Amino acid sequence: MQCRTHPERNATDTCNHCGNSLCNDCAVGTQGRIFCRPCLAVLAQTTPEHTDHSTPHDYHTHAHTHNKVMWGLLFLFSFLPGANYMYMGLLKRGLATMTCFFLLIFMITSVSMPLRLMLIFAIPVLVLSSFFDGFNVRRRINAGEEVRDDIGDVLNSILRNKFLSTFILVVIAVTIIVTVLGIISSILSTLFPLLVVGLGIYVIMKRKPPSK
Repeated sequence: MQCRTHPERNATDTCNHCGNSLCNDCAVGTQGRIFCRPCLAVLAQTTPEHTDHSTPHDYHTHAHTHNKVMWGLLFLFSFLPGANYMYMGLLKRGLATMTCFFLLIFMITSVSMPLRLMLIFAIPVLVLSSFFDGFNVRRRINAGEEVRDDIGDVLNSILRNKFLSTFILVVIAVTIIVTVLGIISSILSTLFPLLVVGLGIYVIMKRKPPSK
């Protein structure tokens, strides 16, 4: 089989788009497929439009496309972190935020006092961050911008907030330290009496009997 463009050359591949036979110089490989140069040029022009329509789930298609997000309702929903995002149709972001909120409440009831105070301080930080970010998202939606609805975007917004990310790292570090110290304290409180008894037995066994 000969190359369609160069009849004097043997074909080594076939274009996945038009089916023409191609030689080594005419075949262009991309994303595991082979194309001729004319087809590749056509596909390169149509790929952005195709991508925009083939991956709509990557972006949030909200119910307020024609009706603007109402300020008053958003204000009411903002008092429960995550509910404000759900109201705007950002379900993944809302569920992630609400899960963090209730997880904090659960941890507050389960940890000791020093760590409990830090977690109590984390609640207003989370509430205020969710509150103001919700109105920022509202502004973007009302302006016609596309807003991604995925957990990765939530994590990126947290990392961009230096105060919040630093606070989270401090809480994690303190939690680990308190947990490790608690384990060490528990081990020592268990082993100490055994060490004292063992030391006493050792001293008694080593005592020399009185000479007669």
